[in-house]
Amino acid sequence: MNSWLILGASGHAKSLASVIRGRGDRIAAVSDRSLVPATGSFPGMEVFRNADGSLPEMFDDDAAALDFAARESLSVTIGIGANAVRARIAAAVSADPRFEGLTGALVSASSTVDSTAVLGPLSQICEHAHIGPLAQVGEASIINTGAIVEHDCHTGAAAHVAPGAVLLGAAAIGSQVFVGSGARVLPGVRVGDHAVLGAGAVATGDLEGVATYVGVPARRLTPTKGPAH
Repeated sequence: MNSWLILGASGHAKSLASVIRGRGDRIAAVSDRSLVPATGSFPGMEVFRNADGSLPEMFDDDAAALDFAARESLSVTIGIGANAVRARIAAAVSADPRFEGLTGALVSASSTVDSTAVLGPLSQICEHAHIGPLAQVGEASIINTGAIVEHDCHTGAAAHVAPGAVLLGAAAIGSQVFVGSGARVLPGVRVGDHAVLGAGAVATGDLEGVATYVGVPARRLTPTKGPAH
C-alpha cells in the first residue's frame, strides 16, 4: 500500500482521491490554499477521507506539505487540472532530489495499461482509461476517466485528455494540450503545443499549437493568449 500527498484540493484532486482509494492506497496529506483556518479543513474535505475513516494531514502551503512528504516518504501526485500550473509544480517536484522514486504515475485499478506503454513521472491514468501498446504518456499528463490513448500515441508533458476523449493510433499531442471531453484525434494526426481541442471536436488533420479548435472536422476558432491550460 502506497501513501500519497495530493497537491491541490479542487475538482480534479477529488477524482484522484477516488483513484487512490480504489487502489487500496492511503491519502496521507493534501495541500491547497483553500484551507479554512477556523476549521483546519478544506471545503468538501470528506471526499479525502480514507477507507479506514481517517482524514489526511492538511496543509495550506505546498512547501510545508512537500517537507512533510519528504520526511514520510510519500508518493506525490498533482490534483490540479490547469496544465500550466501542473507543469510548473511538476518541474519543481521532479527537480527535488528528496522525491527520487516517489513521482511515479498514479494508475487507477480500473484502467488498462499495456505492458509496453511508457508512463511519465507524475502522470495520472484515471478510472476506466485505456493506454495501448507502445503509447507514451508525458510527465504530469492526465488521461482522465474513460479516455483512450491507443497504440503508438504520444502525449507531451502536462497534457490533459479529458473524460471520454480518444487519441487514435499513432496520434500525437504536444505539451500542455487540452483534448476536451468526447473529442477525437484521428490516426497519425499531430496537435501542436498548448492547443485546445473543444469537447466533441474531431481532429482530422494536423493542428498548429497555441490555438483553439472546435467542430467536426475541427476548425481553428481563435488564437489563445498563451499556455492557459
